Amino acid sequence: MARIMSFYSPKWLAYLGFVSSVVNAFSFPIYGLIYAKLLFIMMAPHSPNFKPDRDFWCGMFLLEVFLLGVFSFLQKYIFMYIGENLTFDVRKELYRGIIYKDISWFDNKDRAPGILSNVLSEDIGALNGMTTEHLAILTESFLGLIIGVILAMCYTWKMGLITLAMVPLVSLGGVMMSRL
Repeated sequence: MARIMSFYSPKWLAYLGFVSSVVNAFSFPIYGLIYAKLLFIMMAPHSPNFKPDRDFWCGMFLLEVFLLGVFSFLQKYIFMYIGENLTFDVRKELYRGIIYKDISWFDNKDRAPGILSNVLSEDIGALNGMTTEHLAILTESFLGLIIGVILAMCYTWKMGLITLAMVPLVSLGGVMMSRL
């Protein structure tokens, strides 16, 4: 993994992508909090501060949706960009290594030109989503779980314990999503 990470040309973009993953990890727990607040406000329409509370939490919801859209786009675009740079750099290194081989190296049937071009076109392309995007999804899901458990514990310990009991199932779902 460390060898692959050395091929990332703008390393600061990888760090920015992970920061956007951390910000995205806050999205679902905060969405749940805003939704619950809004739901309880909407259940009491005759409350004296119904309209200001409703307007505030609807505005918070719109702000969260806007920020989530910006950071999700930023995350996907950054990982697409650095993934393409990674694929290009690894292909270039592999091609440079193949070009300077002795002609007898190609006599092995496992090193036929068709097989080597297949490696250059398909196998290297698989690196695009297997490195940082995989780690970003795992980071986002595990941080989302931790933040959700902390928020649940702050509001009610019973809900926090139920959330804590569901952590293995949600973790398994995050791992399965990253494998896809």
